[in-house]
Amino acid sequence: MIKNNWLRWVLLGLGILIVGGGVFAWQYGQTHFAPKTTINGKSVAGLTANQATQKLASSSSTITNRVYLNGKLLVTGKQQTLANVTKAQVKTALKNHHGLFAKKANTVDLTSSDEVVTYRSNTLEKQVSDALTAYNKTATAAHPTYYYLKDGNIKTQAATKGTQVNVTKALASYKNQIKQLKDIKLKTSSSTATKAETVAAEKVKQNLKDSLTKTLVYHVGGKDYTLKGSDYIVNTKPGQTPTVDLTALEAKLTKINNSDSTQGKSFSVKLLNSGKTIMTNNTTDSNYGWSLSVKSEAKMLADKFISSTIKSGTKVDMKNYSGQNISYNRSSAIGSTRVEINLTTLHEYIYVNGKQKEDIPVMSGTLSGSNKTPTGLFHILYKQSPSTLTGKNDNGSAYASKVSYWEPLTEDGVGMHDSSWQPSKVYGNPTYRSTYHSHGCLNNPPSKMKSVWDNTTTTEPVIIYK
Repeated sequence: MIKNNWLRWVLLGLGILIVGGGVFAWQYGQTHFAPKTTINGKSVAGLTANQATQKLASSSSTITNRVYLNGKLLVTGKQQTLANVTKAQVKTALKNHHGLFAKKANTVDLTSSDEVVTYRSNTLEKQVSDALTAYNKTATAAHPTYYYLKDGNIKTQAATKGTQVNVTKALASYKNQIKQLKDIKLKTSSSTATKAETVAAEKVKQNLKDSLTKTLVYHVGGKDYTLKGSDYIVNTKPGQTPTVDLTALEAKLTKINNSDSTQGKSFSVKLLNSGKTIMTNNTTDSNYGWSLSVKSEAKMLADKFISSTIKSGTKVDMKNYSGQNISYNRSSAIGSTRVEINLTTLHEYIYVNGKQKEDIPVMSGTLSGSNKTPTGLFHILYKQSPSTLTGKNDNGSAYASKVSYWEPLTEDGVGMHDSSWQPSKVYGNPTYRSTYHSHGCLNNPPSKMKSVWDNTTTTEPVIIYK
């Protein structure tokens, strides 16, 4: 019986202790800050409102406004003094951050910090943004695997991480720390190449490969030349798009121009009507032929070599040139479709593919003086039917002659046309030239000019000789 009483008293005592401990713990938790609690950056864990107030009052109230980037000082702002925290503020904070068993850290800002936040949100943030931008200018940029050309082979430069920072993300981190009223610490990891940069680098690789293997079929003066990209694509720097050696390409085009162009050059031409060989002149009167604009043409071809839209084997017609008759080159002379005009006999011969279509007696201008018919190699500029020819007579009076067919050969108005005003006896008769000569044109009998029109084309060569 005694033993049972003793046990009863022991259990009662333990119960009182447990209840009392619980009451004490509850009471303690209500009057003390929870673990890991900070106010204005100072630890107040386990302190009462009075103790926390005293600690905060004795601690520094100066804000240095320093900003660090990856542990290194980035910006030093101006120092600011904060107002002391009041006991009433601490008691209010205790109501929300008390207890013994809180697992999370509680960060509390009680100081009147409007002035600090305003400064940090404006002046200091601008300084930080400028400092980050300046930092990136000297920091290493990340880049993907780069591809480049060296001695005709595609090489690689390994991808690298950079030390540059993402300014947008860094500023977002800065803004999250503005109200913490302590030094701001920004942390960034090494930057890496973006997806867009990687895609661009791979595109450079493919473009280099395509440009090296690309061929262009260059059609110039009626001939085809095969140009190989490997002959003109030159060494590049890592990450650069292909570049063309314009000097080498211009040298190739100059060689083609010298061998094939026809403008301003004398030709040894065998006449179809007589078999006689004559030399055409290269004076300014002679406007036949074409000549490459080498630099412009080289730039045009270079762009096609490096363009990803131009496929290998593409045929490219010459584009930048002066003159006409672009289908002819020196090796094929002027072709067998032509007009031959003998000023000595006043006869005009029309040929199509070497076959004579007409032998027409004509009247020309004089052999010298202001009304002379120029000699040389020309081409038909255009064809017009009908037309009205205008100009001035030797006495200064104006004339306007209507013709059915007009085929000009020079820019100053010499050409082939019908001439209804000429007596039929003058055609093909040099003795009438002094009296019935034209102003330089080749006057054709009206009955024959339609055949000239039908058997000639624009840009066709015309040889006028004595």
